[in-house]
Amino acid sequence: MTLDPRKRQKKLERKKAKDKAKRQALAVRESKTLAHRFAWAAEGPVIDSFLPGVLWEQGIGSVVLARDVGGGRVAFASFLLDIYCLGVKDVFFEIASHEEYVRVLRDKMKREFGIEKQSPEFVRKLVEEAVEYARSLGFEPHPDYNQAKAIFGDIDASLCREEFSFGREGKPFFISGPNDSPAKCSKIVRTLAERCGVGAFDYLVRLTPSQMMSAGLGSLLPPADR
Repeated sequence: MTLDPRKRQKKLERKKAKDKAKRQALAVRESKTLAHRFAWAAEGPVIDSFLPGVLWEQGIGSVVLARDVGGGRVAFASFLLDIYCLGVKDVFFEIASHEEYVRVLRDKMKREFGIEKQSPEFVRKLVEEAVEYARSLGFEPHPDYNQAKAIFGDIDASLCREEFSFGREGKPFFISGPNDSPAKCSKIVRTLAERCGVGAFDYLVRLTPSQMMSAGLGSLLPPADR
């Protein structure tokens, strides 16, 4: 007996919805499992703590802390820091083989950017103060930050005597990335204008004057573009 086309379509839609729910549940379960393992991994000895050599010059780069968790495996977290404005823009944390960690992350960063080794206390203080700076401007860290920061464990950031300066030349400076949409850029610039006031921050975005005007940011344009 052949199913009515409408009934067959509804059956397919129910199956798709069921499969989607299963995938979402699995993703949540795996995320919680990794977060649990990551908190436990914070008891392992620190084997790496570094940042890219270009961070201070470019204002953005991935800061890494890694721990040995035994069995030839490494737990690591990479925090993409924007020290000029947005704090923790992205996070990647994982437990992998030591060989994979070295090949995929550490050696790759060393080749592309150079790495500046620092103490675990230095790295934790830098990341956490970057987060607080961004929050003072109205920006929260990447959603995975709260899970990934478990890698710090009992590292005491107060032991680091380094004083960090955020922003550029005393002001927040937003630089849009290649994946930042016009809508996202407009939202960030608007937030800075509300928090800091016109002239109290700088920005470099991929927005046309018409996009700036439509987003209500016309007052931030040079007079010739208004």
